[in-house]
Amino acid sequence: MLPVSITLTRHDEPDWLIRETLDSLGRQRGVAGEVLFLDQQDDPETATHCGSLSTQDLRFTVVNVPAGGLSPVRNRAIELAANDIILFIDSDAVADPGWAAALAHSLTRDTVGVVGGRVVPRWHRPPGFVSRAPIIQEQYSLIDLGPDEGPCAKIVGANFGLHRGRLGEQAFFDTDLGRRPGSLLGGEETDLCARVRGLGLEVCYNGAASVEHQILPERINLAWVQRRIFYAGVGRALQGGLPNPYHGGRGGVAANLGVIPVLPAYALGMLKGLWMRGTGRAPRGQH
Repeated sequence: MLPVSITLTRHDEPDWLIRETLDSLGRQRGVAGEVLFLDQQDDPETATHCGSLSTQDLRFTVVNVPAGGLSPVRNRAIELAANDIILFIDSDAVADPGWAAALAHSLTRDTVGVVGGRVVPRWHRPPGFVSRAPIIQEQYSLIDLGPDEGPCAKIVGANFGLHRGRLGEQAFFDTDLGRRPGSLLGGEETDLCARVRGLGLEVCYNGAASVEHQILPERINLAWVQRRIFYAGVGRALQGGLPNPYHGGRGGVAANLGVIPVLPAYALGMLKGLWMRGTGRAPRGQH
């Protein structure tokens, strides 16, 4: 049994959605330790449900935290975790039974600092044709690099883990980045991966660590995708990166079509991010 601390949070997701995630964590095999549910809602019924999922191998604990940004809550989870192998899953993702063990196995290698897994969609209504475009898939936090394990460019926040002991003082998420109420700003995982590489450690992908990302009907529309990619542009500019909205070579015709309606939103986001940097509102790498 590999020792792990699995953690997740929710802001305003409904009870039925978070319970599907929690139930999938209760079915994990090959690991022992804890599941830390940092709940930003006061929900005694879900807390009771968590208690019922505890087993001899995995203890479920609910910690109520103030509603706020994703990065501060993740940092709190890192502080509370009893084990150095800390795994993160979104509150709208459903994990395969071998998910935690696969991520933990990658993190037993002393060269690995962060590992991500496969994220496939569970559409709650049929998506449009251009949803196959890589740029659109990324807005839904989807990634599928195949079944194998190896180095990768970045991980996806719906499904990843880190080794706190190896990262040391770099085991944190920048609180200037990451989702918060009223904002879809991301970039905190990309920032973490850059710091991990700065330590000489590897960012790894393990295709055996698979989750289904539940994509609800209200997100399956162009307006939501444009809003999401606007914040992707903001995050890219805040981190000092060059524009990179389109990852060519994948997706065929859909990739080329998918980039057209979202480029203006990305460009506006880049401009806002550059303005924020110019006015001193850029990320400061803070805990």
